[in-house]
Amino acid sequence: MDAMHIASLLKHAREEGHLSLADVAARCGLDRAAISRLENGLYENTTINTLHRLAGAYGKRFLVQLVDER
Repeated sequence: MDAMHIASLLKHAREEGHLSLADVAARCGLDRAAISRLENGLYENTTINTLHRLAGAYGKRFLVQLVDER
């Protein structure tokens, strides 16, 4: 899963929940501008912890899997 796909999923989850950037910022303690950058794929140095916090703000879980290559 590349950064742009994750960014798209984050934005979709926020919009699906009818949440503004300010709503999400208040729920997870991140800056609105940082959330916007993440949603637009402009923040490549995101931590797993940040993704977990965002997922929680959307009422979701962020899962990471390690799978064998084909």
